[in-house]
This record gives sequence, structure tokens and C-alpha cells, in this order.
Amino acid sequence: MKKNYCLVFLMFLCFIYSQNITQDSLHLLLRRTSDIAKQTSLLNQLSESYKSSDPYAMQNFAKQALQLAKKNNNVKEEAIAYQNLGTSEIILGNYDQALRYFNFGEKKLLNLNSNNSEIQEVLAKTLGSKGIVFSEQNKYALALAHDFKALKIYEKYNREIPLSKIYNNIGVIYRSIDDQDKALSYFIKSYRLQKKLQSPSLGATCSNIGLIYLKQNAPEKAKKFFDEGLKEFEKNPNARDLGELYNNISQYYIAQKQPVTAKVYLHKAEESFKSIDDQFGLSDTYLYLAEIYFNENNPDKSFKAVKKSLEISKKLDLPETYMKSEALLSRIFDQKGDKENALIHLKNYNLGKDKLAKIENAKERIKTELHFESEKQQMEQKEKADNERLKWFLGFSLLGFILTGIFFFYRNREKEKTILLQKQLTEFQHKALHLQMNPHFVFNCLAAISSFIMQNDKEDAVRYLAKFSKLMRLTLDFSKESLITIDKEIEALKNYLELEQLRFNKKFDFEIIKDPLIEDDTALPSLLLQPYVENAVIHGVVPTTGKGFIKITFRQTDDVLVCEIEDNGVGIETSRKLKENSVKIHKSMALEISKKRLETLEELIKKKIHLRIEEIKTETNGSEGTKVTLELPLKYIKD
Repeated sequence: MKKNYCLVFLMFLCFIYSQNITQDSLHLLLRRTSDIAKQTSLLNQLSESYKSSDPYAMQNFAKQALQLAKKNNNVKEEAIAYQNLGTSEIILGNYDQALRYFNFGEKKLLNLNSNNSEIQEVLAKTLGSKGIVFSEQNKYALALAHDFKALKIYEKYNREIPLSKIYNNIGVIYRSIDDQDKALSYFIKSYRLQKKLQSPSLGATCSNIGLIYLKQNAPEKAKKFFDEGLKEFEKNPNARDLGELYNNISQYYIAQKQPVTAKVYLHKAEESFKSIDDQFGLSDTYLYLAEIYFNENNPDKSFKAVKKSLEISKKLDLPETYMKSEALLSRIFDQKGDKENALIHLKNYNLGKDKLAKIENAKERIKTELHFESEKQQMEQKEKADNERLKWFLGFSLLGFILTGIFFFYRNREKEKTILLQKQLTEFQHKALHLQMNPHFVFNCLAAISSFIMQNDKEDAVRYLAKFSKLMRLTLDFSKESLITIDKEIEALKNYLELEQLRFNKKFDFEIIKDPLIEDDTALPSLLLQPYVENAVIHGVVPTTGKGFIKITFRQTDDVLVCEIEDNGVGIETSRKLKENSVKIHKSMALEISKKRLETLEELIKKKIHLRIEEIKTETNGSEGTKVTLELPLKYIKD
């Protein structure tokens, strides 16, 4: 037993030593600073540092901080000073005075009307402290109301350390109104957070959880948490909470029918509570000791202990402890044969019993109210969730309706656009036909035929007339189709070039090459290439001094049909100069219509069509002709 007392004493010395290091540092900083705002903050920190060891020193420094804060209108530090003063009064058991200080602090903070996180956290701490006072005064509804306000602020700013403490306080309240399941759930929340944060308050939470498991007849679980609590207090000593743990462990050993061990822990509790003058904790310790002594048939020791418990319970207005003390005193006097005193204390017990019954009824009422409030909140949440679902459903329905409307609007617009593009394409196709059949071209062909006849060159005349009629027939046939096969296009181009060869007296030769990989049913727009071929003849090879040559190539690259028209004519620049002197409206119109036709086709099929007209350069940067490259998306004519 001496060994255990020595261990507690050493733990207490270590705690005092570590506290002194912090306090010495704060004292040193306080002496070195002349800034009043810093002095006020340091005084409040010093006050806080004495919370676990000396409530009177805590009060002294808090009062100094309060005086400076008022002098400099520092509302935040003023509220913290009131907070520290109230906490010291809780430790000393002066609950009304504690509440008075907390009310002062709360009023100051609410008048600020600030959303500053630091101000809000001080307010939350004040609300939580008021919750502790109301809990000790058995005003559980008020206690919970203040704790939940504090909880909301801590959750908003995600302050895990104070959250763990407020969870613990709420658990204590639910335990006080005998709602053990809810109490345990909040204690477990606190335990998990404190475990994560390695909080110095973990020992107190282990003590609370262990006590609930003990009441739920789960002694093994209770012992596990009690043992963990003792280890935590070795690392982080706290006289008040350690005393509570010793009291709780004593109840475990009483349940295990080991009163001797229970008394050892109760004496440890007494020592802890006395070290900080914690009267509330001592009231339970003396009552537990008195009950053990009575059961051991030692009425004198039992009487001394229970008298101490009774005095404290009267002073602090603790009806449950008071009633139990009066009941035990009645039994002690009855055992001693003092029937008169036994009857007096029995009457006092009955009076206390009535008061306790009111408190128990109040507890039940609070439990019912809380249960009703919980059900009400659940119903409100369910109704809110149903309304939200309805809103989402209506919103999605409206959105679906709007999207459907937009879809049909754009689809109709796209249809109209497609019809318009097809109409434009048809118009361009008719214009291309018109230009192909223009009187100038027809007149030139007929003049050439007439010349052959006049020269009595009947064979050339017949051949020219046959090719001319075939070209006319092909052109008229193509005008009825939007697409023609590549072979028909080659046939028409060949026929046209042969006509121009006869007309210009073999001024040029030509070659048409088709890649064997190109399918026979590969299609391209009708009358599309002829204007570019005609341009190569009229403005390319005819003006040149030497023999002209035109090469037309069809090849396939991936899903693209590439058409190339090359000539060794005068080139783009020379051709442009010649056009300036003799403008050919027909030629420029044909190329312009072809260009617009390609643009319309590109927009209609929503695929890119590439057209490049470039000059073929020599090594000395001279011109040796023109090259037209047209890239069309592959299309096929299906039978």
C-alpha cells in the first residue's frame, strides 16, 4: 500500500514540476513584456495553467487579466477571464457564482455580434461551461441546450479538441438522466477523437465509459477502460478526473465483493480531491467509504464518513447524495439502538426522497421531451428529405421537359438547315450545269465542227461531233444525280479533254490515273472537277509556248479520296496577269460556284473538305505549272 501511495505522490510531483516549467515560462514572459494586450493574454494563460492544481491561483490571475481587459476594452480577453473565474468556482463548488461569471462573459461576446472564429470558440467554451454548471445542478435540459449550442460552433470550425470535450459533457448529462445508451454513444465519440489527438482528457473519458459498462453489468469491459484511464493519468495527471476514476474503480471492486481494494481506491480518491479542494468529488468518496464501513460492521467510522458526505451535499445542494447519506445515518443510529435519531434521519430521508422523486420525475420528463424532440427532428428531417426529393424530381422533370423542347427545337432547326443546304447545293449544281452548257462553249464546239466540215475533214468532224454529243448527254445525265461514280467522272473528264485537244489542235496531252485500291462504287459530287480541269486547259497549258500536259490523279488515303489536277502551264502568277488583260467571267464564276458548292457540302455532311491550289516551282524558284488538290470524304453509291 505504501508503494502505491509513493507512486501517486511521485506522479503528482512530476505533474507539479511540468506545470511549474510552463508557469515559470509564462511568468518570465509576463515580466519581460510592457504590451498591455500581451500582458492580458499571458495572465489568462497563467490562470488556465493553474486549473488542475490551484483554483485560488487561477482566480487571482483571472482577476488581474479581467482588470487589464476592461481597462483596454479587450472584449475577447475579458470574456476569457470571466471563463477562467467561472471554471475556478466550479472546482470550488460555487455553482451560482460560476454561472454568474459565465453569464457576464456570454453577454460580452453576444454584444460583439462577431463571426470571428476565435470569438466564436470563446463563446462555445463559455456555453459548454454553463452546460457543466446546469448539469451539476440537475438542470439537464438547460445543460443539453447549452452543450448543443457549443457543439454546433465547434463542428462549424472543425475544432476536434473541444469537440471531444463537449461530446464527453453531453455523455455525462445523458448518463445523469439514466439514458445509458446515448451516454455511451457520446462517450465513444469523445474517446475516438481523443485517441486520435492523444488528448490529455482521454483518462476521464475512459473512466466514464468504464462506469457505464459497470452499470450495464459488463465488468470486464469496465475494467479494461478503467485500466486504460489509469495509464492515461500517468502521462497526463489531473487531480479531479483521477479522483473520479478512483471512485469508479472502487465501485468495480465493491461489485466484485472486494471491499478492501475498494477502500484503497477511495482513499486515493480522497487524496486527489483534497489536493484541489474538490468538494463535489469528496461527497461521493465519503458516502462510498461510509457504506463499506457500515457493511463491515464498523458504525463509528461509517458515521464519521457519512457526516462529511452529508455536510457537503447540503452545502452543494446534491439531493441524491443527501438522501443516501440520511438513509445510511438512520441505519447507523438504528444499529446503535438510538431510535430517536434513527427516526429523525429517516424523516429527513423521506423529505429528501420526495425531492429526489421530483428530480427523477424531471429526469423522466426530460427524457420524454428529448425523445419527443428527437422524433420531431427525425420527422422534420424526413419531411425535409421528402420535400428535397420532390424538388429534385420536379426539377429534373422540368429540366427534362426543357431539354426535350431544346432537342426538338434544334432537331427541327437542323432539319431546316439541312433542307436549306440541300437546296443551295442543288442550285449550285444547276449553276454548274448551266456554266457547263454555256453558249460560248457550245458555240466554240460547233465552230470547230463547222471548220472540220469546211476543210473537208469529215472523219475529224464526225469524231468531234460524237464526242461533243456524248459530253452533252453525260452532262445532262449527271445533272439529275447529286453523286456519280468515279469511273463516270473519269469518262466525262476524258471526253471533255479529248474535245479540247481537237479544238486546240493537239496543243496538249493528258493522262488520267486511278489508284487500283479505289472501289468502283466510290462516289464524288457530279460536275465538281470539270471547272478546275477547264481552268488548267484554258489558263494553264493553252497560253504556254510549248507542248502542254495535264495529269489527273485519283488516289485513296485512309477514308479520304484525293483528286489532283496538275498542268505544266504558265503558272498562277502569269495566268493572273493574262486574266487582267482579258477577263473571263465564265471561268471565274465557275471556280467561285465550285468553291461555294464545296463549302455548302462540307457544312451539310459535317466533314472537312480540303482544297489547295498551288504553283509548282522549279529548283530556281521559277514556275512550271499549277497543282490543284481536292480531298473529299469517301462516299459509296450502293446498288
